[in-house]
Amino acid sequence: MEGRKHTHKLLAVGFLLAIVFAFSHAQLRDFPQKVLVKPDTSLAQRDSLAKASTDTTKIDSLKAVKSPSGIDSVVTYSSTDSVIYSLSTKTMFMYGKGNIRYKELGLKAEKIDVNWNTSTLDAQGVPDSTDTSKTGYRGLPDLIDGNETYRGMRVAYNFKTKKGKIGAGTTEMEDGYYRGEEIKRVSSDVLFISDGKYTTCDAEHPHYYFASPRMKMVVKEKIVARPMYLYVDDVPIFALPFGVFPTERGRRSGIIAPAYGESARGRYLVHLGYYWAINDYLDWKFYADGYTKGTWVLYSDLNYALRYNFSGGINASYAKKIGGERGDPSYENTKEFSVHWGHSQQIDPTMALIVDFTLASTSFYRNVSYNLNDFLRQEIRSNATLTKRWEGSPEHSLTLNVSRVQNLQAPSGQPEISDVLPSVGFSRAQSYPFRFGKRREAATDLAWYELISYSYGAQLLNTRTQFKADPTGFEKVDERRGILHSIPITAAPKVGYFTVAPLFNYTEKWYDHSIRRSLVTTYGVPDSAGRRDTINRLVDTDVKGFKAVRHFDLGIAASTKFYGVVQPNILGIKGIRHQVMPTLSYTYQPDFSKASYGYYGTYRDEFGDVQKYSFFEREVFGGAPAEERQAIGLRIGNVIEMKTAAGDTAENKFQLLNFDVSTGYNFARDSLRFDDINLGYRTQIGSLLNISGGSTFSLYKFELDPRRPQFGRRVNKFLVSETGQLAQMTGFSLSLSTSLSGEKKKSTAGPVRSADDSLRQRSKAQNLYDTPDPDFSIPWRMDLNWNFSQSQQDPRVKFRQSNIGALLSFNLTESWKITATTNYDVIAKQFAAPQIDVYRDLHCWRFTLHWEPIGANRNYRLEIRLKSPQLQDVKVTKQQSSRDVF
Repeated sequence: MEGRKHTHKLLAVGFLLAIVFAFSHAQLRDFPQKVLVKPDTSLAQRDSLAKASTDTTKIDSLKAVKSPSGIDSVVTYSSTDSVIYSLSTKTMFMYGKGNIRYKELGLKAEKIDVNWNTSTLDAQGVPDSTDTSKTGYRGLPDLIDGNETYRGMRVAYNFKTKKGKIGAGTTEMEDGYYRGEEIKRVSSDVLFISDGKYTTCDAEHPHYYFASPRMKMVVKEKIVARPMYLYVDDVPIFALPFGVFPTERGRRSGIIAPAYGESARGRYLVHLGYYWAINDYLDWKFYADGYTKGTWVLYSDLNYALRYNFSGGINASYAKKIGGERGDPSYENTKEFSVHWGHSQQIDPTMALIVDFTLASTSFYRNVSYNLNDFLRQEIRSNATLTKRWEGSPEHSLTLNVSRVQNLQAPSGQPEISDVLPSVGFSRAQSYPFRFGKRREAATDLAWYELISYSYGAQLLNTRTQFKADPTGFEKVDERRGILHSIPITAAPKVGYFTVAPLFNYTEKWYDHSIRRSLVTTYGVPDSAGRRDTINRLVDTDVKGFKAVRHFDLGIAASTKFYGVVQPNILGIKGIRHQVMPTLSYTYQPDFSKASYGYYGTYRDEFGDVQKYSFFEREVFGGAPAEERQAIGLRIGNVIEMKTAAGDTAENKFQLLNFDVSTGYNFARDSLRFDDINLGYRTQIGSLLNISGGSTFSLYKFELDPRRPQFGRRVNKFLVSETGQLAQMTGFSLSLSTSLSGEKKKSTAGPVRSADDSLRQRSKAQNLYDTPDPDFSIPWRMDLNWNFSQSQQDPRVKFRQSNIGALLSFNLTESWKITATTNYDVIAKQFAAPQIDVYRDLHCWRFTLHWEPIGANRNYRLEIRLKSPQLQDVKVTKQQSSRDVF
């Protein structure tokens, strides 16, 4: 029986092959090689067709013949049941999971009919015999055209005109789903949908959709519906006479949807504007805020980019703020502005330009910006830097910089704006003047004089400082400039186990100004008794003229390294190593405040004491050092490490403690020759806790000034001889931090973050309130840090700072995530800017709540919006701010 079955199958296959081959041979004049119908039902069929297609004589002679069917490419097809071909009607019938492929077009269905005369195909499913309700179908058609998928009860398609029709169909295109009683494709780019539904929700029963009796879709451009109804969970929410939805990927022009509400400034409509994608390299966003009580803000954001060359943007804002009622003492009518230019350009491999420049009115960030960091900003820093380097040996580089610092909290009479116009720096890399001939491979092969090196650096600095007007209305502008030259000479020969490093530093400064200082005494208006107040004031007078300041220092340092190892072999500890790195140095520097150098002058203060000052202390690079130094410095670095066994062959290494101690002794001082003792340390307990800190100690006693008891100073008396105490702590700091998180896992809620997420988010975001969705793949995370510092140069007065920072983020459920951050000032006993963020993933929707409950910037923002980038402006928002800035 089995043999008969196989025989019948072979006969059927052979008969089918004979028909196909005969038809193909008979129609060769009408079907050149490009349009051969290539069956794929069995290996035998493919082999027979391959032989036919290799007949190059016939194919070459027919290249210019056009197929009457309009098919201009190979069509492949397969079926699991059978393929029947009618020679008389040129019609092919496919049964059982039919599959056709033509160019980018693919079709799968249980039953497919192809008419080669009319170049049309018809596909449909068949009743499902396993469905007890007798209403189910199996093998319903799936038509795939490039990146687009069409599904329906029945599909008809014309190869020649590329038009088609889908009955009771569903289309998936550009992250959207289109359902309709009938979908008709009238061209390669245009579809008409009757009784259609559009949604970006991929659920079998979508959570929301836009419905319309008539829809027109232009592929990769837009959908037009007339009229349009929004349904949420099959409940109609609102209706519009028409609706337009963009389906184009990437950047596209369009209206920026505004937010609306009510505040102390009146009813508002904010961030209403237009985004213009000018071309692939340039876009422009302009929008505005408006309040019914008169306040308004205009914004303009122009961005440009040319990949691998440059990128940047110009952002400008102009605002008019009106507060209170006209005629009231609290009434205000102010104008604010801000302009920011950011630019980054790699001009060539050796030259780059970076610009980050901001100009703003003093109160712009406080009155206009909705960003907390802007509200807390104390100053505005701007920079533009051009760098150029010349490759070679040695390498040279040039830096040109202009900068500005604007102090937003400057009190009266203090610097408000400080400009650098410009700063020019030149550097010549380290070179070795005594290395002649062929360069040796190893440093040990070099003679001691071949290790001598020098480098050169120069800087021109021109500054302009504008002081805020004092109560009398006086405003001062101070301009200073100078040129700095520096030449360090070093060497680092090895002497046994020691590295010896002699050094010499020469510095020269050029100025066109210097100062002279004197104490001026003035007298107030006499009172009724004839007494007048005495006012003593220091006055600095500028003296013009070129001056050069030259100073130097020299010294030598020796360092080595040694260690000890303990191998306890207990509790899995294989060894503990203590590495010690001592460095001993000696430096010499003359006292350049001596009169013979001509860099310092003197004046008598109000107590008659002689005070010394530098003629160049107000210049851009300062003057020459005043103190003679013949000092020995000692630094001892320590690293303690532990090695444990992780298996038979593997080992783990941990750094238990890293600490160093340093101090110095200056022979040239007449008193207080010992420097403070400095101790720094850091360690890490596994991956759980990081600890770092430092301390400073003085060996000398602190005494009060008998003439000014409110002040005091260290005197030349050792504590150990006066009080029995070796040293007194003058400063202390400690920092503890930890970061814990749950194991990363797969999640169906929200996206999982990747390195490129922020870039993609920035490129597609056009709404000012867009924030990236949280990462649900991390179930929980906790960051804690505590910082403490204390300064007590005067033992009577202790300045302390201590704060605790915390971040807690956790998934309440698979779709709920809560994040809370805060900072607590332990000294002031108050919280600083706590923030709570709640996120709920609603499949195709998202719910967010941002809340800052206390502080000058307290506010909340509650929003429900669609997650789809194309429909991100479909949202419901409720917000309130203590500053009425949104």
